[in-house]
Amino acid sequence: MKTMKLWRIAFMMLAAFSLASCSSDDDNEDKVEQVTLYVSAETGTYQNVPDNNYVEGMLIKENGAANWECVSFMEITGFTYERGNEYELLVKKTTLANPPQDSGNVRYELIRIVSQKKIE
Repeated sequence: MKTMKLWRIAFMMLAAFSLASCSSDDDNEDKVEQVTLYVSAETGTYQNVPDNNYVEGMLIKENGAANWECVSFMEITGFTYERGNEYELLVKKTTLANPPQDSGNVRYELIRIVSQKKIE
C-alpha cells in the first residue's frame, strides 16, 4: 500500500514538472514595439565585423537612453540619413528572439519622421 502511494506521488510530481516546463514559449517570439529614436547631426565610427575596419555611421539613441550608439547608415529600413540633420523618428523596433549569428538582434523600420532640423 505504501509503495502504491509513493508511485502516485512520484507520478504526480513528474506530471507537474512536465507541464511547468512547457508553460510558455514567449522567449521564442520576436518582440515588436513602437519607439522614438533620435538621430544626431554628427556621425561616428563603429567596427565592421567581417573585416574589423572602422566605418562611418550615424549616431542614434532611443528615447530615455543616455548614450549614443553608432550604427550603419542603412540601419533603419525606409530612412535615408542626410548629413548635417538631426531627426526625431517614430520607428517599429523588432527585437529578434533568434537572431542570425552574423547580425544584431534589433531591427528598426521607419514609421514616420516626427521632426527634422538642419544643424550648421
